[in-house]
Amino acid sequence: MESDSQVPLIFFIVLLLALAVYFALTETALASVSRNRIKILCERGDSRAKKVMAALDQFDHAITTLLICTNIVHLSIASIVTVFVVRKWGLGAVSISTIITTLCVFFVGEMLPKSIGKKNSEACSLSCAGPLLLCMKLCKPLSVLLTKIGNSAASLTRVEPEISVTEDELYDMIEDMEEEGTIDEEQGDLFSSALAFSEVTVDSILTPRVDMVGLDILDEPEELHTQIRSTNHSRLPVYEKVRDNIIGVLQTRDYLKSYLRDQQYPDIRALMDKPVYIHQGTAVDELLEIMNAGKVNLAVVTDSFGGTLGIVTIEDILEELVGEIWDEDDKVEEPVTKLSDTVYLVDGEETVEDALEEMEIEPVSEEDEEEFTNLLVSDWVYSQFSHIPRKGDSFTYHRLKVTVAQMEKNRIRHVRITILPEEEGGEKA
Repeated sequence: MESDSQVPLIFFIVLLLALAVYFALTETALASVSRNRIKILCERGDSRAKKVMAALDQFDHAITTLLICTNIVHLSIASIVTVFVVRKWGLGAVSISTIITTLCVFFVGEMLPKSIGKKNSEACSLSCAGPLLLCMKLCKPLSVLLTKIGNSAASLTRVEPEISVTEDELYDMIEDMEEEGTIDEEQGDLFSSALAFSEVTVDSILTPRVDMVGLDILDEPEELHTQIRSTNHSRLPVYEKVRDNIIGVLQTRDYLKSYLRDQQYPDIRALMDKPVYIHQGTAVDELLEIMNAGKVNLAVVTDSFGGTLGIVTIEDILEELVGEIWDEDDKVEEPVTKLSDTVYLVDGEETVEDALEEMEIEPVSEEDEEEFTNLLVSDWVYSQFSHIPRKGDSFTYHRLKVTVAQMEKNRIRHVRITILPEEEGGEKA
């Protein structure tokens, strides 16, 4: 008879332990789940996702409810176990039973479900949200009171607000959306470019000085006219004697209109705009604001010594976001050309990151991945030598052999990258 009367107690303890598992699982899953993923599921009409979103919209209330329920369950387990042990073995067994109960509740009712909830936050939150909303309604008066007390205590301390979504999480979300087919690869690349936009500096997108088309104001009018007529650029930097002394920017349209109207060579000094100078280390997003404020389309990029490194245009900035913009006058050249299964010809002006991505090669370390983001292949090759490299010079970067393929006046135009067999791969030079 005595054993029969203890069966309900045992059943009740097991039931309470199951509730402890549920509350611990739900708390961790709700705190770890991606809100943006749940939003996507809601838009697809998932009814369970709508319940999860309702709980996330009242997150403080939900967490307070879970804490209340968890504490009630834990205290109930401890009390019932104590009653059961006293009836069965007497007061002398209470200490041992308390230790065993504590360990059991910790491992079974806390640690294990929280580990599962964190690893499977989306699936667990979708399964657990329904009962949670019911508990939130039942505990609402007490939960609201405790939440207000907690918020009042928190307001006494000044803490910087936490970032809800990190940049790495955004990149992961974009990759997940590409894999699921929510967005295509081009849209994913555009979103990724927009995220990285603030990290790009002017020196990685400029047209270098050696490629810059400009006008020397001291040239004869006939020669200047020929140069302007032969160019396909809408704006040209104007310098005096040397390219480090840029004195203005000429809009070729204004020049040609004036020439056709007056039937004589115009005075370029009267037509040119005041140049805008920008330092090579300026972020591209800052440059865009400066150019928009000044309503200019071309800026002169300078180094730390005041010398001219090159020029940058609005088109260069847009290409950083949306990719290469081709017009009818551009000569299309592939930055990475596959010569064979293991050999590639790479343009020196391509970034190392894009070149490796095209070859489907991953950087060896996170430090290399960060370094290669905006590093030009030509700069990467130059950094490996203590002298100006010559055609045929090479170095190895793990499984890649990088060889200078074409030089032009000490400038690296193309490199040849060979993927070595794994056993022949060397260390970074």
